[in-house]
Amino acid sequence: MTSRLSIPRAVTIAVGVLSLLLSAGRTRAATPEQVEAALQKAKEGLYAKMDKEKFWEEIPKKDPMDNGNASTKGRQWGGLTSIAVYALLASGENHQDARLKPAIDWVKKQDIIGNYALGLRAQIWPFLPNSPEVRQLALKDREYFYRGLHQVPVAAKKGDADRIGFYPYWFNNDSRKMHPGDNWWDLSVSQYGVLGMWACTQVEGVEGAPGEYWALVDKAWKGAQYREGPDVGAWAYQRGGKNVEHEKIKSTMTAAGVATLFITQDFLLGYTKFDVCRGGANNPWIDDGLAWMDKHIGEILNGNHYGMYGVERIGVASGKKYFGTVDWYQVGADHLVKTQGKDGSWGGNVPNTCFAMLFLSRGRAPVVMNKLEYSLNDPNNAKIKLPWAQRPRDVANFAKFAGKQVEQFFNWQVVNLKVAPDDLHDAPILYISGSLPLDFNAGEIAKLREYCEAGGLILFNADCGDPAYVQSIIGPKGIGRQMFPKYEFRDLPASHPIFTEEVYQAKNWTTKPRLIGMSNGVRELMLIVPEADLGRAWQTRSEKTKAEDYQLGINLFFYAAEKGNVRLRGETHIVNPNPKIQDVKKMKVARIMAGDNPDPEPYGWKRLSAILHNTAQVGATTEAVMLGQGKLVAGPAGYQLAHWTGTTKFKLTPQQEDEIKKYVTAGGTLLVDAAGGSSDFAEAAEQALAKIFGGDPKAIGPILAPDEQPYTWPGFKIARFDYRKFARSRLSGKLATPRVRGIDQAGKTRVFYSREDLTGGLLGQPCDGIIGYDPATATAIARNIALYAAHDGRPPRPTTKPATAPTAVAK
Repeated sequence: MTSRLSIPRAVTIAVGVLSLLLSAGRTRAATPEQVEAALQKAKEGLYAKMDKEKFWEEIPKKDPMDNGNASTKGRQWGGLTSIAVYALLASGENHQDARLKPAIDWVKKQDIIGNYALGLRAQIWPFLPNSPEVRQLALKDREYFYRGLHQVPVAAKKGDADRIGFYPYWFNNDSRKMHPGDNWWDLSVSQYGVLGMWACTQVEGVEGAPGEYWALVDKAWKGAQYREGPDVGAWAYQRGGKNVEHEKIKSTMTAAGVATLFITQDFLLGYTKFDVCRGGANNPWIDDGLAWMDKHIGEILNGNHYGMYGVERIGVASGKKYFGTVDWYQVGADHLVKTQGKDGSWGGNVPNTCFAMLFLSRGRAPVVMNKLEYSLNDPNNAKIKLPWAQRPRDVANFAKFAGKQVEQFFNWQVVNLKVAPDDLHDAPILYISGSLPLDFNAGEIAKLREYCEAGGLILFNADCGDPAYVQSIIGPKGIGRQMFPKYEFRDLPASHPIFTEEVYQAKNWTTKPRLIGMSNGVRELMLIVPEADLGRAWQTRSEKTKAEDYQLGINLFFYAAEKGNVRLRGETHIVNPNPKIQDVKKMKVARIMAGDNPDPEPYGWKRLSAILHNTAQVGATTEAVMLGQGKLVAGPAGYQLAHWTGTTKFKLTPQQEDEIKKYVTAGGTLLVDAAGGSSDFAEAAEQALAKIFGGDPKAIGPILAPDEQPYTWPGFKIARFDYRKFARSRLSGKLATPRVRGIDQAGKTRVFYSREDLTGGLLGQPCDGIIGYDPATATAIARNIALYAAHDGRPPRPTTKPATAPTAVAK
């Protein structure tokens, strides 16, 4: 199958690996690399257990009369192979793999009657290329699930539960007729029946189940939930039956209940209009179930593999990153990495291994967008309990749409401002929607500012096109202006990369949604949709009637993630200093303040300083220095490195020019780059450098070869140089070598000048519309120039092994 769009499915190794290597303050048993290794080990272990004739089954053929272990034998025959195939496909295996294809072909042909096994087989169909055969298989299973659901009450007997809306252990072809022994139902097998129906409807071209099916299931599961007592919101294995043990609260069944109601809600909400704004929609059964899980999450994440699969389903469906204060995926992944067997299995058997693989693989899928959960401080709006959830499934539906376009599974998340700003960077976009004025407090505004400065993009959506909401952002006292008072909001021009450089061309849209943005000169910090109301289109799944609203969402995602350069959950560009590492050298860095916008990306040097500390044991302290006041001095008591950047035109005074010349002549190192690849700054800088040091403004010093210092700094040699995709479409000539120019003083290169962006790259976060080196290369170049300056161009002799391996950023 050919993907309609092109998104890298692999990890952005150069940045991701280094960032995780360097990040501190996060004690993890499971890094993304360790999770990947665990999955690979589990795959090989599964293949090793596969039999060429019965694959993963424990018995050679189906036995309809078997009353053995319902989950693995007899009437659930076919289930072990189905769950193994499902887990392998979900973990990234290709359906054409020579080892896997025979098992897929085998499953297609089997007459499966057990609802556990049938529900697991149905999960395979959405992973296969859409074809008449696959559609027919999904349609056939869909009919099984529809007709197999209990739709008439059980014969009235004391102690018997009402089975309507639930499933028995096996499919009996028509549950509306009474069959001896088929009256049984429970929540465990029923969740697999619902999961199977859901999976069949995900196959394009297969008509979904009628609304009454979902209404019946929804009513049944709501009726089985405990609505009173200390366990409000929980579920048991069965309600109203004869077995007291079955009525005990179970965390696994509560996870199943919440996940099932998310499925039914998705289908039933499709019949609800969201044309008006009445405040956030809520579902008391789901809310109470989630609240119960918040308190009991530890009962599952300690090795209950069946339950962990249920938690992953809730996390993916709800967008919750935390249950209570527990990061469910990280805690669960930590446990699984530590407890995996030598043979790659968990628990020594196929089901547990597959449940663990599904938890790890689906839970780590890239997060396309975070949605902010917030409350309003204005007491007049106290009655609006969920101002952020006017359209509860808007981002969920968009994530599903985006995944279909690129044939990749995407997660979404609900986040809040109670956590550290670092935790908001699982996704490249933070989505904030509402129809009432935002009134974040100073602390919340500070966190949003820090999120933007570290590379994040905030997307505001005015639900119902509310003008008061928009003014609370862009107005004179709006939160946007409070975050960045020096920058201005403006309508995005028609030539902006979001409209011209991404997947969909805005010129082809019948109606072009208006976008208001605030830029720091390098990239957009905030975007506002003031009238189009993307949330409404996403919530109501109006892919065809509001195609431009979905296409704009895709373009925004591709802009923020630079053509879809996404990371797996757990990977991060954020780097914090490791407190366990001791610096062996100190250096001072002057951030030159000259021009109108001399510090567009303040997080860049914060991140680079952490990298220098963590990998080279160099402590870099940065200070803002106003040029022309005599404060830019070199020498042991001065600054070893001065960084000068900007995005606008400027003209230095004679005093400023003289100060730069004296600094360089005295042995200081100067790094100059055009932030964002700004031609205005570059042209002004070239004129200034030529005037100060002589030479041609069009050729400031020779281009440094890849085998020269500082690129070959010991332990940090840069072996590969890459440019951003946007830069590749704008630059000519060789695009596999660096273009940094050098000016020598007294036999050493003292001035490094780059017309291509380095500053934006220091964030480590991909973003489109920038002419410069990719983040990994930009970080490596700046890091090596800093090391060069710290050691005055003389590489030190290594005396001891570095505390952290000096892995190069760009390879």
